[in-house]
Amino acid sequence: QTDATVKVTTAKTVYTFDRASGLISGICDNGKQLLCSPVVPTIWRAPTDNDRNIRREWQQLGIHTATATCTACALTEQTDEWAKITASLTLGNEGAEPLARICVTYTVYAEDGLKMDMDTEIRADLPHLPRFGVEFSMPEGTENLTYFGRGPVESYADKHHASHVGLFRTTVTENFEPYVKPQENGAHAGTKWVSVSSLIGHGICALSTARDFSFNCSHISTAQLTGTAHNDELVPAKETVVNLDYRQDGIGSNSCGPELLPEYRISEREINFKFNIKPMFVG
Repeated sequence: QTDATVKVTTAKTVYTFDRASGLISGICDNGKQLLCSPVVPTIWRAPTDNDRNIRREWQQLGIHTATATCTACALTEQTDEWAKITASLTLGNEGAEPLARICVTYTVYAEDGLKMDMDTEIRADLPHLPRFGVEFSMPEGTENLTYFGRGPVESYADKHHASHVGLFRTTVTENFEPYVKPQENGAHAGTKWVSVSSLIGHGICALSTARDFSFNCSHISTAQLTGTAHNDELVPAKETVVNLDYRQDGIGSNSCGPELLPEYRISEREINFKFNIKPMFVG
């Protein structure tokens, strides 16, 4: 541990935590860096056509520009088998009341990867959120996608009858749904685990320790989807953008119908999202 970072080294992997941001900034496994960006908490999704009304309220509150600010980050416990790092984060915009407060506990195990526990309080007066989870990017060539969950088509809390639970193998490129107007797409609710890897199978596996989760993987970031008017204007990145979500708001029908039903909203004021990330070679 230094003033700038906490590094935890296992037999094959080095995990780096940035103390200024309170975020995981690097996972170097077998000499290969598996992250191109930190693992960042996020509550924003690229609005769907059915979000056209609620998005105004979301954007007025600054949900689309919310960033994480760290007030404390340190190595707090360690044994021969594991090390624990804790960080206190606020999610919001400069000069405004925080949208959420997150106590993050990172536990690195000698042989079982990293567990991330996000214990979160959401501001009481907020509307239902677009999503709650994390976003990060992985290096060029991270193209193979395997998951056990709802597929092969995209699925959400209220949009999943065309999908079924099973084991699916595809690619990050094929996972993208090219809607005419760029918007949130390609998520898979009801996921048990997902692996994202290079052509030789080197990557990470993510799994939830408490409940099913939602994920999506794409060469198009949430920010790019939000800021682009037409599908043919999208420019895929070489890197792979990964979202792991506690869950997302449902899709609904509010472009021409009623508001999203309450049972499909993220209305919780307390969220505890636990998941594991394990570097591995996927067969």
